[in-house]
Amino acid sequence: PWITSQNLWSVPAWLFYGSGIMVLFLFFGMFMTPSQNFAISDYWRWVNIHMWVEVTFEVFTTCIVGYMLVQMGLVNRAMAERVIFLAVMMFLVTALIGISHNFYWIAKPTGIIALGSVFSTMQVLPLLLITLDAWKMRTER
Repeated sequence: PWITSQNLWSVPAWLFYGSGIMVLFLFFGMFMTPSQNFAISDYWRWVNIHMWVEVTFEVFTTCIVGYMLVQMGLVNRAMAERVIFLAVMMFLVTALIGISHNFYWIAKPTGIIALGSVFSTMQVLPLLLITLDAWKMRTER
């Protein structure tokens, strides 16, 4: 049993949580019945898939990269866990606003699309931070 009360928030546990959340978000986009309005159902399916692709995938990728960098000895475990927590917090803050960079097809104002682009770009910052920290640790050795 690698998930115990001592390592409930460790990097391998976050890999497990991220895998479950990715699959869960994928299934939420499939709840469409013939009695529902197709346009509304398809919009919510689109939102779920974009949340899965653009946000949950970023957290999952940060977990995988953090785990590999810890295993290679380029970053310590505490740093990887901090960056993963940052990625999860940013997931909660930037998720809904970040997907609005795709709203050009429903003729939203340019300001909303620009704001969505900024928040969508912020989602990859934890991955960039852990990579830069690994590069710094590698060059200092």
